[in-house]
Amino acid sequence: MKTDPKQNTSSNPVEGNTLLVNVLVAAPLPKSFTYQWQSDDTPRFGMRVIVPWGRQHRIGLVQGIAPDQQMAEYIKPVHTVLDAGECLSAKWQALIEFAAKYYHHPLGMIALEALPKALRVLNARGEEPVMVAKSREHAHKLLAETRDAGTVAKAGKSQINKLEKPVLNTEQLDAVAQLSTAQGFQPFLLYGVTGSGKTEVYLHTVEERLTRGEQVLVLLPEINLTPAAQALYKERLAPHRVVVMHSNLAELTRTKAWFEAATGAADVIIATRLGVLTPLPRLGMIVVDEEHDPSYKQQDGMRYHARDLALMLAKQREVPIVLGSATPALETWLKADQGAYKRLALKNRAVLGASLPKVELINTANFPAKEGLSEPAMQALVQNFEAGKQSIVFLNRRGYAPQMVCNACGWVANCDHCTAHMVWHKNERMLRCHHCGAGQRVPTHCPTCGNQDLTGFGRGTQRIEETLAGLLPTANILRIDADSTRNKGQMEALLQQAHSGEADVLVGTQMIAKGHDFANVTLVLALNVDASLYSHAYRAPERLFAQLMQVAGRAGRRAGDARMVVQTRYPQHPLFDALKAHDYENFARHEMQARKDARMPPFSHQATIRADHKKLANCLQFLSTARELGEPLVDADNPVFMCDPVPLTVVRVGGIERAQMLIESESRPALHRFLTQWLAQLHALPGSVRWFLEVDPVDL
Repeated sequence: MKTDPKQNTSSNPVEGNTLLVNVLVAAPLPKSFTYQWQSDDTPRFGMRVIVPWGRQHRIGLVQGIAPDQQMAEYIKPVHTVLDAGECLSAKWQALIEFAAKYYHHPLGMIALEALPKALRVLNARGEEPVMVAKSREHAHKLLAETRDAGTVAKAGKSQINKLEKPVLNTEQLDAVAQLSTAQGFQPFLLYGVTGSGKTEVYLHTVEERLTRGEQVLVLLPEINLTPAAQALYKERLAPHRVVVMHSNLAELTRTKAWFEAATGAADVIIATRLGVLTPLPRLGMIVVDEEHDPSYKQQDGMRYHARDLALMLAKQREVPIVLGSATPALETWLKADQGAYKRLALKNRAVLGASLPKVELINTANFPAKEGLSEPAMQALVQNFEAGKQSIVFLNRRGYAPQMVCNACGWVANCDHCTAHMVWHKNERMLRCHHCGAGQRVPTHCPTCGNQDLTGFGRGTQRIEETLAGLLPTANILRIDADSTRNKGQMEALLQQAHSGEADVLVGTQMIAKGHDFANVTLVLALNVDASLYSHAYRAPERLFAQLMQVAGRAGRRAGDARMVVQTRYPQHPLFDALKAHDYENFARHEMQARKDARMPPFSHQATIRADHKKLANCLQFLSTARELGEPLVDADNPVFMCDPVPLTVVRVGGIERAQMLIESESRPALHRFLTQWLAQLHALPGSVRWFLEVDPVDL
């Protein structure tokens, strides 16, 4: 719809009985804004409108009729009503209002940022983008073409039965039976070893749900997992409509997918974390695959956890939810132990004859690594290549070398904008900061002493790829990381080579550690794992164990005799005992006790407040003032503890200094009562310090 941005821009006195409405705008203020309503349509929640905002116009969402209809002398009118809000129901409203309350984030920012950009941002002419109308028409056309539910169900069932499907084992059949018949809100933990066929359980369960005319939301932790999932679900569930939603889609594609989901034209919605905030009128079940993955936590804007919001969505809509993982988050595992979630176990691999890989440890004190690889590790790679099998070399560090140094004077290439080293990317002849993205050409000599002998310290995936090329000169070596998959289609092309057997060795980061079914991989080599064993981050052992278990699970998925080899200086660490036995339950038991002894999550509840400014002293001063404001609010009814303000580990990023303060309590309600009172005072503080709150932080 085209609009005239000059229309009704002046402030007009409110006349007679003109109705006032509250409108949500994407502004960092915890309130809505009042406007005159001059349309003949009855205002209702979710109607998108264009409203004056300073000297410009913005898209907002009608929240409802203003409770206070006492007219102020001058209130600006709504400029244009864009739609009737048919997609944004009271059910969706309930979810975003919960998110705003729980994460203490402005409701307007949550509501608007949950929509595709085309629905919430005007174009350069101050008009709604044309793609919105086209996308809406596309979704309504699909709805009109949809046959009655019974016909679609029969067609879908017939098509599915024609395709070859794996025969489910007893454990899988039991899981499908329980998930397919679940009614109302029921959380399930589908705990299955890698390769146990969790995806087949999802597919069979989704198939049953679709025959009842329900929508299913399938959440995945990373964008690179969506192409394979989309292809599989489309093939197995035809003719049902499957759409994908994630942030890397072209805006028109994402807008069309959103309308299909929000109008009910789509049956299966495969999405990354943003999918949890999509309106779904026929929602019947939610699947959260790899529920332990930290990628489900949003790291900017509203710092929500998609798994936790999915649980609330399932509860509000009274539908079952499945949390699937071979290495569940400890929070999830505790809920299952307590009986809040029903645990369904898949203890065996789905393919007959497949077994979990044997885990071997190489003590680098006895076998020092040369160019990142010890002698036993190199022998294992050579033997596996000569046997015609695929190998994975896992190193969760991209680039060529984490640091470039001068051996003469000790100069280190540091980022000018961050308290971090520049990473050497040899193929690009560039030094790059992985925090702010700054880059510069590799210097020809040391800027301090002039020495031309500059070397890389440490190893990234590019350097290991180079080492492997010398070790296996005739092998086809593929590197899969954020650098090699930056451009559109590169990830799919590399994975196609891996699955087809063209690749002999896959070198990669966590991008290849989960979700991929490599049929010919029989060896996994894990490098540089020791840094996480004694990290200051209390979640580091949990994340390391999950990564190693997940990447180990890529091996031996079709046959036995698979191996995982781990290079470590600390083979006696208890984590490796659990890894060798593939015993997540034992690891979880010991880690849970350590968390309990330290009074850390899930046995306490946390929030952090972070301050950003060009001067660190200003950050610390703001946090000290915030603490002083909070101390009178702490009492017996609010058992909350505020730690001292401290700089972040990487204190400066992009020229901005950062500090934070931890707030924790053993009582979640007490923590939120405190935060509600405290934030009301913080919003009134003057100053130039930028700050934000994070509830349930995953990193401290």
